[in-house]
Amino acid sequence: MAPILTGSEELKYDSLAVIPLGGQSEHGQVLWALIYAGEILLVDAGAAYPTLDLPGVDLLLPNTNFLEINEERILALVLTNAHEEHCGGVSYLLHHVKIPRIMGPRFVSAFLAQCAIGGMPDKGYECPQVDTIQLRHSYQIGPFEVEWIQVNGAIADACALRIGTPEGTIVYTSSFKLDQTPVDNRVFDIARLAQTGDAGVLLLISDSAGVEVPGYSPSERAVEQPLQHHIASAPGRVIVVLPGTNTHRLQILFDIAKGHGRKVVVVGETLIRTTLSAAITGNLIYDRSIETSLDSLSELADNEILVVATGLEGDPMDVLVELAYGRNEDLTVKEGDKVIYSAEIFPGRLRLMAMILDQFLSLGVTTVHGPRANVHVSKHASREELKMMLSIINPKFFIPALGEGRHIMHHAQMAIDWGLPPDAVLPLKNGQILQIDNGIAQIIGAIEAQAVLFNRDQGDRVTTFSVNERRNLSTEGIVSIGLVVDSKGSIVSGPVIDVGASGFMLSPEWQTCRVELIDVILETAKRVARPTGRDGTGYELAALRAAVREISAKTIRAKLQSKPAVQVIVHELTDTRAS
Repeated sequence: MAPILTGSEELKYDSLAVIPLGGQSEHGQVLWALIYAGEILLVDAGAAYPTLDLPGVDLLLPNTNFLEINEERILALVLTNAHEEHCGGVSYLLHHVKIPRIMGPRFVSAFLAQCAIGGMPDKGYECPQVDTIQLRHSYQIGPFEVEWIQVNGAIADACALRIGTPEGTIVYTSSFKLDQTPVDNRVFDIARLAQTGDAGVLLLISDSAGVEVPGYSPSERAVEQPLQHHIASAPGRVIVVLPGTNTHRLQILFDIAKGHGRKVVVVGETLIRTTLSAAITGNLIYDRSIETSLDSLSELADNEILVVATGLEGDPMDVLVELAYGRNEDLTVKEGDKVIYSAEIFPGRLRLMAMILDQFLSLGVTTVHGPRANVHVSKHASREELKMMLSIINPKFFIPALGEGRHIMHHAQMAIDWGLPPDAVLPLKNGQILQIDNGIAQIIGAIEAQAVLFNRDQGDRVTTFSVNERRNLSTEGIVSIGLVVDSKGSIVSGPVIDVGASGFMLSPEWQTCRVELIDVILETAKRVARPTGRDGTGYELAALRAAVREISAKTIRAKLQSKPAVQVIVHELTDTRAS
């Protein structure tokens, strides 16, 4: 593996290497590679939602370059839950890397079966069958011994992992919290984690996303009474928007619908798959008579309808935007509706959320959202639960994980305050290689781990150049310059200047700049149109286009301190008369 490392260090054959390929300093996109004796075990394969500064990007996915080069060394992919941040990148991974075996809890297996994941038949890679594991049972995968341990969260069959290696035991908590009244009545297996801790743990990799929240995360049952109140008091239709893989919230909503005589319609591909998978595995129990479809909504009174919706890839904000601005193909909101946003609002989306709420208000739609309304609780452990995990496991080394940069650093400091030596706390960045050899841990280098920018319409990776170009268009506008020239390069008509997508275009300064721009374009065209052909009449069309673009961009930047995209279109008149 040494040739693809960015540093000069090589992995020792009989040492343990731990590499995060995603999920560090970001929400989602989780993927870990554990390496021993030249064999690779992959843990989770998630996706992340893009921020507003990435126009044209639908998902962020882990970089697979390292895995593609070393795919013959991959033993298996083991999954801990079906949340998007842990499981949403499986299909993408299978289209780029040969993975011989996938293993996960019962709900994960059912969910992936509904997703119709596929491999690369053109390369001879078939999609492997997803093996359903048994809790508390050890599975030998090459040099790794893997055991799934029940934890709590917002999804059915959420698990942590105990991974035995020749170097020592790793505990990977995945996303978790301690829910003492879980909706599915499956309690956190503290006993098994405590046994693992008592036996000695080399490395703990623990969820950091909730470290800034004091105390304990509320139970999923905490949203039941507030949701029941808001649904019961609604005179018309109720639309609940939530993350696409929250099975516990689904059970609560189906129970409320039954109790208040409402029919339920589920909107969003991810949510439909979640509902089917949960029903198949016994994690969603309800009376089938309360089901209905979008086509049947017109036959029901408004106070008999409960819509449960999510967006593409399970992103609740997607569908909220569509509903607010009338872009959803399946459902249109109307005056008298109540929209309940039962999901987290990430800091980077606060401004977007404010715009959405204003839009709903203008439509006469009542909205309920946020922590004050108590319609959402986190699926991540809060500060006291994270301390408890450290106490139970008592690891030799510790990696804070699954959070943004501040979460990881705060969790690292908390572990030091708890009692771990500073050199035993390792806040890794994506791509960094942690090598543990004979009980000594050190970062020895890094591999490429820049996130893949994915656009579902293009079906593949979006380049950084493409994103930067879209960002410039959205903030600085575009200037289109049209010219008609003859065969000698002399301007016959134009320049015609069209502008759009930016406020400066309407300013008085722009009108002055426009006049000057026309003059410099005419001068540039005369300078570039030099004879080049044998008859002395030719010229370089590409050179004319490039020169006009360059001088136009410089002029606009100098006069208006703005950098719009400049597009130059040159039409050439050809003399078709016979000689």
